[in-house]
Order: sequence, then structure tokens, then C-alpha cells
Amino acid sequence: MTASSRIKDPSLADRIDPAALEWSRVTMPVTTAYGEAIGRLDLSGSVISCFQHVLSDTAATLLPLVRAGARVRLAACNPDSTDDAAAAHLVASGMEVWAWSGMSADDYRAGLEWVAAETSDAISDMGGELIEATISGGNTVAGALEATTSGLHRLEPLTLTFPVFNWNDAELKNRIHNRHHVGMEVWPMFSALTGLGIHGRSILVIGFGPVGRGVALRALALGAAVTVIEADPVRAFEAQQHGCRVIDRTEALATAGVVVTATGRAGVLGSNDLLSLRPGAIVFNVGHSNREIDIDWLGNQPGTTMRRHIVRYDLDTTHVYLLNRGSLLNLAPGVMAKAEELFDPFSAMMTRGLAWLLDGGAAEFAPGLHPYPEHLEREIARRALAARF
Repeated sequence: MTASSRIKDPSLADRIDPAALEWSRVTMPVTTAYGEAIGRLDLSGSVISCFQHVLSDTAATLLPLVRAGARVRLAACNPDSTDDAAAAHLVASGMEVWAWSGMSADDYRAGLEWVAAETSDAISDMGGELIEATISGGNTVAGALEATTSGLHRLEPLTLTFPVFNWNDAELKNRIHNRHHVGMEVWPMFSALTGLGIHGRSILVIGFGPVGRGVALRALALGAAVTVIEADPVRAFEAQQHGCRVIDRTEALATAGVVVTATGRAGVLGSNDLLSLRPGAIVFNVGHSNREIDIDWLGNQPGTTMRRHIVRYDLDTTHVYLLNRGSLLNLAPGVMAKAEELFDPFSAMMTRGLAWLLDGGAAEFAPGLHPYPEHLEREIARRALAARF
């Protein structure tokens, strides 16, 4: 274990089944192909700083860079999505990692400070916090990748001192992953955690952007009664045309059995909103920010753990059930309801993008926000088309 790493338990690396790693070559063929090509490069002396989810598929995306000689430093961008066995495997394989499931707010901030403390050649960020911290520290890099709506909101007011490439809005990710795959994964995860189906259930989705749209329409397809709250009147009208109810926020909150936040912004569901929910409402988030729901206020209310990832909070005249501490439900650790294949083209976008940055791909770009390179996106899409079986 590298001296600077902080993970839950290094011995958990033994839980990683070599056969499962081999199977990931089948489920993630595009990322695997890029990984094999990158592993043959000489990236000795390169340093890559990453602030992202630490999952079972992270080995496929980042370890090829390690095998090529790069030093890769990774901190968790979310306190509740880390797969602890995966983190231990990454460290055993030569990465420096600061991540464990159930991190406190202080642990989370310390991880960000840790990964931002050293200079690097390229950044992979999810949430914009590492890019912001790098700029604040006066450091610069050849280029950075940003993958989330939350991160783009965070970067808006900043003066960027190096090129940042936005792959959240790349057509490949926005049209497919954001709009379809999150919704495809979240409802099986909901059922795996709660033991509840959604057919006939009253579900409120807050936000009808690409992610919220996919979550809402998937719930409709599974037989739920779906209501949407959306500030943008065009998106609200679109939700209505798809068959969702669009009603007053007060009525929507008071009648929903399940409430989902999907905006990418903090502070979407505050204390007054939570107090207005009907008794027994289930609340969870699928946006990047784990502060879309006011979990700090909830944490000061009487709470009882019902089962893993489910806490009941008693709130004056009502009570609610919070899933996965308000972090992304579709990435709740330790629940076998994920489909690695869905992430394959988008994991490839990160791996391919980092190799492109280290190869001088951003040299002709001025500091500021840029689209993810279209030629890389098209290349990845062609490989993904050819790899389907």
C-alpha cells in the first residue's frame, strides 16, 4: 500500500475475483481496447490527478495509465459511492487512493485537499471541485476533463487558467448515458435496496433535464404514476407531453410516495420541503451533488437505520426514508444492480481523453472551457457500435 493512500482496509483487495476482472473485458470491450493500447505507451514521469467515483470499473479506466508508467492519484468525489474492495485493489495495483464508503464531510474535504496538493499533468474531475482547488492553489495542468452538470455549474464563475474539456455535454454521453442509462439503473437499484416495486407508485421527479427526463420516462414505462417539477417552462411542457403530471410544487410534494432529485444543483429539497412530505415518503437523489437534499438538516433530526442505505427520519408531524445518505442512488456501494456495459463508452471517453491530454492534445487550446474533442467522441462511438453483441 502506498504510504499516502487512505482506504478502509487494504486486505479487501483479496475480495476481487480474477475471473470477474476477466469478465469485465467482455462487459467493457471499448475501454479494454483503449486500455491495452495505452498500457503499451511510455508515460513515465506523468502525474494524473483524479476526483471521481471509485467503483469496480475504475480498474479498467485508470490502471492502464499506471501500467504505462504514470503516477495516478485518486480521491473520491462522493462520500457514499466508493466500492472499498475496488479501492483496495487499485492501491495494490500501484495507484494512490483516498477513498472509503461512508466518509464524513471532513474526510471528503481532506481527500480533495490531498489530491490537489501536488502538481499534475492532467486532471479527471467529476464535480469541478478538483479543477477549482487546482486553480486556487496556483497550479496549472496541460488540460482537464469535467464530466458532470454540477461541475459545469461550479466552473461557470471561475477564470480557468488551463483548458478544461466538457464531456458531460458531449452528444455520446448526454444523449445516451444521461438520458437513458441513469434511468435504466436507478429503478432496479431502488427495488434492490427497498424491496419495493414502482408499478402504480406515485413518483415525483424534481428536474427534467437529461438525467431527470430519463429517470421519469423509465418510471413511466415501468407503470409508475409520475409527476415532474421543472422550473423551465419548455422542459415542463415536454414532461407533460410525455405523459407526466406537471402540477404545483406544494401539491406535488404533499402527494408523492417517492421523491427523486435530479438537477445537479445543491439545495433543491430543503427542510420546509421535507416537512411537507406525506408520512412514509421515500427520498433519494440521482444528481451529482450529494447536497441536492438538505442532508445536514436531516442529520440533526431523530433517525433510525432501517437497513443498509435506508434511514428513517422523524420530522414533527411526518416521517421520511432517505436512501444512500442523499448521494447518487444508482452508485450505492455493495448493491449488485449495476450494469458495467452501460458505462463502457463513457469510461472509454475518460481513458482516451486522459491519454490524449498527456500526448499534448490540448497544446493548441487556450485556457477556458471547451467541448470534448469531437474526433475522439466519433472514434469511440464507432468502436462502441462495432463492439455490441
